Amino acid sequence: MLDRNRVSVDRRGGLAVKGESLREQVVNSLRWSIFTGVLPPGGRFSVPALAEEFRVSPTPVREAVLDLVHEGLVVALPNRGFQVVAPSLEYLRQAMQVRRLLEIPTMLAIARTVSVDQIRPLRRLADSILSYALEEDLKRFVETDYEYHWRLTGLSGNPILTELIEEMRSRARVVAVPAIVRQGVLAATAREHLDLLTAMENRDLPAVERVTVAHMERTFEGLKAAAGEVSEATS
Repeated sequence: MLDRNRVSVDRRGGLAVKGESLREQVVNSLRWSIFTGVLPPGGRFSVPALAEEFRVSPTPVREAVLDLVHEGLVVALPNRGFQVVAPSLEYLRQAMQVRRLLEIPTMLAIARTVSVDQIRPLRRLADSILSYALEEDLKRFVETDYEYHWRLTGLSGNPILTELIEEMRSRARVVAVPAIVRQGVLAATAREHLDLLTAMENRDLPAVERVTVAHMERTFEGLKAAAGEVSEATS
């Protein structure tokens, strides 16, 4: 299921991140396993089994899994371990409506004030996202996409808003990313990150809204396809 060696490496496959605890390493490994479909929606697992695979004690694994429960990526099953969330199509539809209400005005507000210096590191991330998409390196694609969106939304200066939006994105990633890959639109999705930054740099607010909406709609198409597959697999 999982590669225990990933616990001793960082999210880019190098040496362990300095200052990153074992719990944080396990959280990151499990999160990317969920986002990339290694741990699929509806999949069940137990703390003892994961601890054995990682060859670590159960304590950091249990703490890591509870972090994912808090993030809404995993649910606890009484006396049966844990399960990766398998959101229904209705939930995904409602969540997308909320995201439109939150993300569109947030991106427009950021576009009105963002500086070239703030865009520069985001553009490097967006370039990497596209490269990973073209290389079909799904793990690094998801990881860099996560960082890009977190940093971009963070420019709003509102940590509560940033955390709320990213939590909803993360729940969508559980089913959306593998579906987008199967649909063959991963590279097109990746290019939208660059298009958004270009629109922001040009203070082109209609383009900012257009790209933001298109990015969410592409994600929702993947969500609809994936929700049907998850429903069949878990029924």
